[in-house]
Amino acid sequence: MDNISAYRATPERVLSLLRKLTPRERLHVIAQVLPDLEQEFPAQRPDGNFWDGVSLVALAEKQQVQPVRDFDTLLGGWPTEESIDDFITTLKQWRQQNLVEESNL
Repeated sequence: MDNISAYRATPERVLSLLRKLTPRERLHVIAQVLPDLEQEFPAQRPDGNFWDGVSLVALAEKQQVQPVRDFDTLLGGWPTEESIDDFITTLKQWRQQNLVEESNL
C-alpha cells in the first residue's frame, strides 16, 4: 500500500491544515468547495412561505394546545402569603446586588 492510499483526510486533519492558511487562502478554498456542496445538498424550502405565517387556530391545532380550564393556572401559583410589593422590593435588591458584583469584576 503506498503512502497516498494510506492517507485518510479526517475533518480534524483538514481543519488543522486550513487553519495554517491565510484568511484569503481559506476563502479561496471555500469558493472552490462551495459549488460541490451546493450540488450535494440542494437548498430545501420549508413548508409554505415563512412570511405568510399561520393562523392562530392552525398553530394551536399543530401544537395540540388545549384550552385553559382554570384561569388561576396562568398566574403560575403566586404565593398568597407574599405581596407583590415584597416581590418587587426583593427583585430590585437582587438587581442592585448583581450590578455591584458586575462592577467588581
